[in-house]
Amino acid sequence: MPPLDKILPKLKNWHRRESSKDSTVYVVYGKQPSSFSSLEYIEPIIAVVASEKECYALQDKFPDAEVSWEERKVQDAGQGAMAADQILYLTHTTLLPHDEDSDGNPVFGIMESPIPEGLYCSRKTAEREAPNSYLQKVKLGEVNLRGVGKLLE
Repeated sequence: MPPLDKILPKLKNWHRRESSKDSTVYVVYGKQPSSFSSLEYIEPIIAVVASEKECYALQDKFPDAEVSWEERKVQDAGQGAMAADQILYLTHTTLLPHDEDSDGNPVFGIMESPIPEGLYCSRKTAEREAPNSYLQKVKLGEVNLRGVGKLLE
């Protein structure tokens, strides 16, 4: 058996890696045919979830959508674990309307390929860190093939 002084640093590194995962979430996309005549497909953010296991479950649940995801760190989460139904704020630098609703208003939020720039627990921090960005409010664990969350003004 290796001496304790060799094992202890490895345990500390393992604990540090596991703790940093606490503030990590997965932004899940769902590529699918578009209902908008100007787009061949849409790939909205269909969920923000706490584990990769949930990503695989969404992939199984929605076989007609090309589900993909990326791991993202929540900027101001500290060391606490992400809780179910927690509100998060995504920041986007570019957001273009792709259609109009029945009243002639531009439809935002369903983007061809959205790529959030940042992810925050606090709206105040998101506004301070990304003052010229669009804010999208999402609930951790919410799933919607048309796109999760709400764009804030």
